[in-house]
Amino acid sequence: MTVIQKPEINAEPTSRAGRIVKAECILVALPLQADAKPVWAFSSAPKNTFDTLFVRLETDTGLVGWGEAFSRTEDLSLKSLIETRILPLVIGEDARQIAAIKHKLEFGLHNFGRVGPTMYGISAVDIALWDIAAKAAGLPLVDLLGGPVAGEVEVYASLLRYDSEEGVAAAVRAAVAEGYRYIKLHETTYPEIAAACAAAAGQAAVMLDVNCPWSVTEALEMDARLAPLNLFWFEEPVWPPENFRGLARIRAEKRHRIAAGENAGSLHGFVAMVDAGAIDIAQPDVAKTGGVTELLKIAAFCEASAIQFVPHCALFGPGLLATIHINASRQPVPLLERLYCQFDADLYRGATSPVAGKLAVPRTPGLGFEPDPDVIDRYRVG
Repeated sequence: MTVIQKPEINAEPTSRAGRIVKAECILVALPLQADAKPVWAFSSAPKNTFDTLFVRLETDTGLVGWGEAFSRTEDLSLKSLIETRILPLVIGEDARQIAAIKHKLEFGLHNFGRVGPTMYGISAVDIALWDIAAKAAGLPLVDLLGGPVAGEVEVYASLLRYDSEEGVAAAVRAAVAEGYRYIKLHETTYPEIAAACAAAAGQAAVMLDVNCPWSVTEALEMDARLAPLNLFWFEEPVWPPENFRGLARIRAEKRHRIAAGENAGSLHGFVAMVDAGAIDIAQPDVAKTGGVTELLKIAAFCEASAIQFVPHCALFGPGLLATIHINASRQPVPLLERLYCQFDADLYRGATSPVAGKLAVPRTPGLGFEPDPDVIDRYRVG
């Protein structure tokens, strides 16, 4: 375990938030219980676990902020990058200065990538700083973002990949029985998609995320074939994800609303998508796309551009909590994504488990909940 720490700060604390005196990265891999394939199994069969990669910041006023970097398959390399390149740069900083710290990290590290692992780490720091800011104010994060539009958010069940008609139909029926009224598939072949839509008919709207598998020509063929299924949206049909012209070609057919954006690294990626006419629905991920600060910019841009803002959220730690607060502050309140799977342990003692397809917005200071230290200790990696 690497902990970056500066025991003495010469400058006096300038606020309740204080100055950052300790920063650490904690990787937790929870065993995943599912009868399906993880949707992040792109190159090999992953371990049957799900990562939460925490960034924990502590200030000289005793406040602790928790952030989350997007991580999969026990990513010790990403943990090391955050520890060696990012966290040393935040020690001694005034935790109030969220925008200044974010700019310092992005500008100082832009040669290491504006999209991908470096931005994942910066996103985690940003989330943790907002957690500290809200705790310093004695308010839930949503109150710093303009206040809650609603006391709860509607959740959609984001299914794993079943690769069988029977398996995906059974999962859809189970999700409907639990109260979900929106369900997202990750299947890529027509029979499974059609079976899931049939199982949901009249009970839940169905979205489809195929994770960028096809050329434009292939995507156009599937777009036409899927049209009679009346999908709620069609997500990332074109490879590579930054092929915005190709995505715009699918959207121009007007058979589906096109959603994308989880692979973008900043506001400017969404500006490029909109300029290309590529999307109806923007899906930034708070743990990949620059944290709370960047998602607020993207949300405002979407509002001005008549684009629907629905953040991506395949997360179970501070990133999930941050997304709940962000969604609850927007009008209309976006749907909240939650992967439909079970774990051997719960980071928040059940507080983030949907009830009848909905989640209450936390009303305690900061992100609302602290991760269970016993779960962290038991499933910590590296």
